[in-house]
Amino acid sequence: MTAVAKSKDDDLKPRELPIIPAGNIALNTSGMLWREFLVRLPKDFIADDLKEPAVWSRIQGGHYSLVKFDKLTLVAFDESWIAEAIVADAGNNHIVLSKPRITQMPERFGNLLETEEYKVVWGGSGYFVERKSDRKAITRPTSSAALAERDLAALYPAKQQSVVR
Repeated sequence: MTAVAKSKDDDLKPRELPIIPAGNIALNTSGMLWREFLVRLPKDFIADDLKEPAVWSRIQGGHYSLVKFDKLTLVAFDESWIAEAIVADAGNNHIVLSKPRITQMPERFGNLLETEEYKVVWGGSGYFVERKSDRKAITRPTSSAALAERDLAALYPAKQQSVVR
């Protein structure tokens, strides 16, 4: 088999569906009739994956098992889009959503801070400092870009000013 034939075969393989981890769901409100949740989607998740009932298997086995009429706000990993949907059917290891309403979010207007060695990046659950050479996370995620920028500045030693007496 030639290299060209192999690459064509690789393109024909079905994409592996990313499963939503149970820790990626947060309860927003719990009313008398339904609940509302925020779900952060995994890194390789695309909007078309919302049609697949099996991606919810870990959520249904976790603390917040979804039931019919629960309302969901689904946030893409990079926050480039969100979707709003209602649970139409729920089982032990699957969820069927009503037609999700997808909204594209505007791109960032300002760039995140970076130096020659490090840069501030969004990691799905917060901002952190990443080393450019190997893309390794250097700090823990923070709730804002400003806190991550402070962490980046702390990686460099402060300049000592000599005091003349």
